[in-house]
Amino acid sequence: MAFSATDAALEGFRIGRHQPKVMLFWALASLIISLVSSALIVALFGDSMSQLIAASNTPATDPAEVAALFGQMAGMYAVLLPFVLLIFSIFTGAVYRAVLRPTESGMAYLRLGATELRLAVVLVALWALSIVLTFALALCIGVIAAVIAMAAGGGGAGAGIATALIVLVLYLVMIAGLLAFWVKFSFAAPMTFAEGRIRIFQSWKATKGHFWPLLGAYVLAGILGIMVSFLGSAISFAFMMALSGASAGSLDAMFQMLQADYTSLQSFFTAPMIANLVVTSFFSALTYAIFLAPPAVAYRDIVGDKGAARS
Repeated sequence: MAFSATDAALEGFRIGRHQPKVMLFWALASLIISLVSSALIVALFGDSMSQLIAASNTPATDPAEVAALFGQMAGMYAVLLPFVLLIFSIFTGAVYRAVLRPTESGMAYLRLGATELRLAVVLVALWALSIVLTFALALCIGVIAAVIAMAAGGGGAGAGIATALIVLVLYLVMIAGLLAFWVKFSFAAPMTFAEGRIRIFQSWKATKGHFWPLLGAYVLAGILGIMVSFLGSAISFAFMMALSGASAGSLDAMFQMLQADYTSLQSFFTAPMIANLVVTSFFSALTYAIFLAPPAVAYRDIVGDKGAARS
């Protein structure tokens, strides 16, 4: 099957158009997850969150106090990050099933099993590799910039401008390197899903000869996903303003009124906040499909789903 960058970028919208019940189920699942996780955060870490928000709104707050508040919330992050990873893996598997195994539509393609755990491992490995690559490139840029600055010496304003331009070019190279990394490893997750075995470095060979079409598909999908996210945020913000009675005349008062209150469940789950969770859950389901579907489509059309394992 021929690979089309445009078709891959638009696959998330096709899932929403052809399977609206699946999209609504994903939105409902996202809403339930948001409600439960928010309730747990308020119940377990509400006091620390409230103090941190108050400190961030006070410019004169002692940085040591802010650091201490972050330390108190370390337990929240220790629980939240694995939870977010698991949820993301579940939705990743669901989108991949919708693309690669559309007949396995039970429970709107949502599962929790060995497939999702393998996807979680791959996602952690990819993020770890990208962090190592980022630090390595940043270190190289720092060393090169220091050498150039020393060589320029007292060259005056012209030498300073030239150094700044060289550093800017180096940072652009770093961004290009990170983009290339994610494109070359973009088949790792769909390949792991399709073959039932953890596949990371095999993606490098599988994407060979398709770099630019893949980059085009991912960039287009990214732009569309960001536009949808902004649209969702705007609609959510409008609902929150309407339900809270906030006026656009005073931005400070408006933002204060719309700010979440973590002191209790009753103060957090206000009508504006519930409206925000409902709207963002729907748009989150759509953006999941927009961002996650293109690599699965590209893998299917370029490599082909081997279907060696079933979750």
